[in-house]
Amino acid sequence: MKKLMICGAVVLAMLCACKKNIGPEPAPLAPPAEVWLSASGETSLTFSWSGVEDAVRYAVRLDRSDDGSNVAQTAENGTSHTFQGLETGVEYVFKVRAVASDDKLSSSYSEECRAVPGSSTPDPDPEPDDPDDDPDIPDDAYAQFRISSSEDAHGQALAFPGAEGGGMYTTGGRGGRVIHVTNLDDSGPGSLREAVNASGPRIVVFDVAGIIELKSKLRIKNGDLTVAGQTAPGDGICIKNYATVVEADNVIIRFMRFRLGDQGSNADDGEDAIWGRRQRDIIIDHCSMSWSIDECASFYGNSNFTMQWCIMTESLRHSVHGKGNHGYGGIWGGENASFHHNLLANHDSRNPRFDHPEIYENPSDPDRRGNVDYRNNAVYNWGSNSSYGGEGGHFNMVNNYYRQGPASRDREYFLDANGIYTSNGTDYGYPYLYMSGNYYVQYPDMTAEDGVYWHDHGTNTPPDPTRLLAELLPISGPDGQTVYTTTHSAQAAFDRICEVGGASLVRDEVDERACHDAETGTATFTDGGNGSTGGIIDTPSAVGGWPEYSAATENEANDKTDTDGDGMPDWFEERFGLDPDSSSDASTIDLDELGRYPNLEMYLHWLVRDVMAAGTEGGGYEALD
Repeated sequence: MKKLMICGAVVLAMLCACKKNIGPEPAPLAPPAEVWLSASGETSLTFSWSGVEDAVRYAVRLDRSDDGSNVAQTAENGTSHTFQGLETGVEYVFKVRAVASDDKLSSSYSEECRAVPGSSTPDPDPEPDDPDDDPDIPDDAYAQFRISSSEDAHGQALAFPGAEGGGMYTTGGRGGRVIHVTNLDDSGPGSLREAVNASGPRIVVFDVAGIIELKSKLRIKNGDLTVAGQTAPGDGICIKNYATVVEADNVIIRFMRFRLGDQGSNADDGEDAIWGRRQRDIIIDHCSMSWSIDECASFYGNSNFTMQWCIMTESLRHSVHGKGNHGYGGIWGGENASFHHNLLANHDSRNPRFDHPEIYENPSDPDRRGNVDYRNNAVYNWGSNSSYGGEGGHFNMVNNYYRQGPASRDREYFLDANGIYTSNGTDYGYPYLYMSGNYYVQYPDMTAEDGVYWHDHGTNTPPDPTRLLAELLPISGPDGQTVYTTTHSAQAAFDRICEVGGASLVRDEVDERACHDAETGTATFTDGGNGSTGGIIDTPSAVGGWPEYSAATENEANDKTDTDGDGMPDWFEERFGLDPDSSSDASTIDLDELGRYPNLEMYLHWLVRDVMAAGTEGGGYEALD
C-alpha cells in the first residue's frame, strides 16, 4: 500500500511539472487599430491601416455595402492597398486583419471603413508626419513595392518588375540621363520628339498629360530608351495623327496610348498606330492602340521581343486606305518573340496575322524568324477572319481566348493555318504549332486537332497534322537566359486583361468600351460611320472621337515637385529616406534589397505596383524552355 502511495505521488508530481512547462497559450494578434481611406478616384479606392507588431502580412477584404457581396479578397505585404475597377457612386466596405506566421494566431477583422468612389474624401492620416514613426513605412519598405516573389526567387534584373517573355531582359535607358517631357508640342524643347531623338541611354518621364498631335511619324531611331508613360499626371498621354515607329534596339515603352485616327494629312496606306521590325531587345507593356488605317500594332522580324498587357481595338475598316477595306489588328512574329495577355477587339481581320517568310527574304536584313510564343491573348469580335497565316513558321498557341461578336463570321478554328503565301503563290508549308489550353466561347469543346484549319488556298495541299507538336517550342533570352511568363487559364487571362490591360493606370473610355463589349458579347456602337456595322468602325467620329485627357484626374503621379530633377518627385524620396536635393541617388540601388533596380526604376514601378500585381494574380510563373 505504501508503494502504491509513493508511485501515485510521483505520477502526480510529473503531471504538475509537465503542466507547468507548457505555459499559457500565446494570444492572437490584435487587429489594426486604425483604418482609413487614404486616396479616392472615380473608380478606385485606397485604404491604409496601422501596422501590427509580428504580423507577416495582412488579409484585406472589400464588399459592396448594398448587397454585401464580396468584391475582392487578397493578401497585402504593406499597410495600404488600392482597389481598381470599382463602380462610381457605389458604397464599399473595407476591413483588414493581421496575419501571423501561425494562422491560428491571426487577428480578427478591423473596424469597417466605408467609402464611395468618385465622391468620398480621403481621411487625414491619423498618425503624425514624423518619417520615423509613419505607419505607411514599415521596417521592410521593400515589401511595399509588391514585386513578385517568383522574380525575387531567380533574382535577375529585368526590364522592369513584371517584364516577361522574350524581351524581358531589355535594359532600355537604364543608368542614363532623365529627360522630362514638359509640353504636348510636336517638336522642340520639352517635347516627346526631342526626347526620342536624343542619343545615349535615357529615361523619358512626363510632367504633362493630354494629346500629342504629331505632324509626322514619330521615329525612334536611337535606342537605349525607356519611355515611362506611367509618370504622366492625371489621365496620361495619347499620341494622335501619325504612326510611332520603333527603328532601334533596346527600347522599353510603357503605359502609352497610340490612337492614330483619320485626320490631317496622315492618310498613308501603311499607317499603323505603332509598329517595328528587324530590331532586337524591345518590350511594349500596358499600351493602348486604336483607330489605325492599316494595323493597330505590327511587330515582326524582331529578336527578343515582348508585347504584353496591351489593348488593340477599333482599327478603321472603310476609311482612307488606298486598297479599300482594311481595319486590322496586327502582324506578329519574330525570333524569341512573346505576345501575351493582349486584347484584340473589333478588327475586321489579322487578329493577328502570323508572319510569313517573304518578310525575311531581303538578304540585307538579318534573319530574325524563329520561335514565337503567343499565350493568354483574347480575341473578340473579328469581322472576316480571326487568327491566320504563319506559313512555315514556329508558334506556341497556349491558353488563348476567342469569342465571336456581333460582326464575326463563324470561323470554327483557333488558327487559319496557311501553307501558301497567296501574293506570290509560293508553297512554304504549314506552320509548326504547339497548341494547348485554348478556349473558344462558341465552341467550348474545340481541341487542338480540330482547332486548326489547314488552308491550302485551292492547291490541294493536304493537311499536315504532323506539324502539331507535342512539346513547347522554347523561347530564350538574348544570351540564352531562361525566359518566364505568368500563365493563366484562357478564361482567367481574359478576366485579368479586362481588369488591368492597356494603359490602365487611369483607363480611358476607349479601353473601357473594348473590355465591356468583350465581356458582354455586345457592341456599344453598331454604326461604324461609313457602312461597317456590329462594332467594326470606319472613323473615330462614329464612337465619339478622342477622349479628353486631363492632368487633374486623381493619380499618384500628379505631384511633380522634383527639386533635384532626377525623375523622382520629392514626396517619393522623402517617403523612402532618399535626398530630394541630390540627383545622385536616382542611379544608386537602395530600395531594392536584391540589388537589381536603381532607385529611379523603383519609383517607376511604384506608380504601377498594384496594376502589375493584379495582372499576375492567380497565374503560374512558367519557364519557356
